[in-house]
Amino acid sequence: MKKLVLIAAMSVMLAGCDFSHTSSFQTEAKATTANAVQSVASVEKQLPDWIKDNTVTSPLEAIVMGGHTYDAVSFCKPHDCASDFMITLTTDNNKKYSMIVHVKDVPDALNTPSIYATYQYIGEPDQQVKDVFTQALSQNPNWQ
Repeated sequence: MKKLVLIAAMSVMLAGCDFSHTSSFQTEAKATTANAVQSVASVEKQLPDWIKDNTVTSPLEAIVMGGHTYDAVSFCKPHDCASDFMITLTTDNNKKYSMIVHVKDVPDALNTPSIYATYQYIGEPDQQVKDVFTQALSQNPNWQ
């Protein structure tokens, strides 16, 4: 069930969802975005502008791997979620890690985005955390 929810959430994120209507979810998502972006910005000065400005947020279900639980939230560039997105993981001891993904804008990237993707890690994740990011990406049916 967790994998199904993760796949659905990633699919919505990559489809370019837009939460322009006012709701309690939007208010909560903006607060989460601000906290994550603030903590990320304090660690890394070379962030893309879309992360510092507005982002579209989609909560992901917790991921359990290697005896650790990771709460995941995905962020994406408005109107370009398939090409520019970030996943932030919070560990069970409240440490945050992020992975920024940029997919090159070429026609073949629609079919195999992983070939044209570049990754930037924030928070110095170890190999286990990188594996969690990889698992989150591989569960998305659009990520090949």
